[in-house]
Amino acid sequence: MNNFEKNSQQKPWWNRPLLGQVSLIERTIGAINRKPLPELALSLHDTEIEELNKIAPTLQMLDKDKYNNQFLLYVNIKNKVENNLDEYKDLHTFIKILSFAIHHSSYFKTIQRMELDYQGKTQGDLYELIEQQLYTNPDRFIFKKIVNEEINKLINKVINEPTKQALISYKEALNAIAEDEIGLSLLLLLKKYKVVDYSIFNTISDILLQFRKQDLENLKALVLVVKVNIEHFEKLGRLIGIPHESNEPIVLAKIIQYIALTHKYENLNYRFKQLTDNLIKWEKHYQTVLEVRQEYPRHKYQIHENFVKVIPGENIYLKYKDYLNY
Repeated sequence: MNNFEKNSQQKPWWNRPLLGQVSLIERTIGAINRKPLPELALSLHDTEIEELNKIAPTLQMLDKDKYNNQFLLYVNIKNKVENNLDEYKDLHTFIKILSFAIHHSSYFKTIQRMELDYQGKTQGDLYELIEQQLYTNPDRFIFKKIVNEEINKLINKVINEPTKQALISYKEALNAIAEDEIGLSLLLLLKKYKVVDYSIFNTISDILLQFRKQDLENLKALVLVVKVNIEHFEKLGRLIGIPHESNEPIVLAKIIQYIALTHKYENLNYRFKQLTDNLIKWEKHYQTVLEVRQEYPRHKYQIHENFVKVIPGENIYLKYKDYLNY
């Protein structure tokens, strides 16, 4: 107990604090002898309220979207993934790799089809050159330049139209995958582990569609889906380098859950980001208003009617204030 609390306990009830450090007798005396509100305080308060009024319509417009519990769950998980927090620690890289693989599954399928269906010596030399570049040249721009030059040479030599079209599609697929360093790393893993069947990405993509039909908030139900398809997930986990201790159904379910939520809410998240950005601007003015109102309470000052009006946008702020640091 501090000195203030000790002294308060020793005073009669009518002179003890009712709220904070203000007693009944102090409040009564203050109400009788209230000071005039300084003009500067009123001016600052009203100026900040004007600023809040300018931002409030934007907040109301952006709050029309349905930010339901599932979406807010996604925002919360997204924050943990990107900031390497809690149960999503160390999952960001695996999520990026798997997301890339699923999004580019058709390109991996094109590469697989080309390398399996066209086995001539010329094509074989091309495949060897590509694999060599994957091992020795991590720069994706140089990789694309060298590979494109080699494929173009081959296209110009080929007379057979289906083979020419296959080479063109093959080049487009390699270029799409080489747009991101993750793509080249993943292609290198496929070559390194002699994986000839790239359909694992299509399989996982199909499973992801099953996830989207599930209640994405119910992690236990998602774990069951993973367990049913555990053979595919374990194979994928080994391929993309998920450590054995992390290659558990619960971890894999969290990875797929986040990817499924991202696909569902990525566009809405853009709008939500606009809302939180505006709330952060709004909050600065809001804090000033609160400070002025606290500095000049009604039991001490003859406050203006503006001091008791509802603060514009406050209801929206209170709904989403926990998400402003995300």
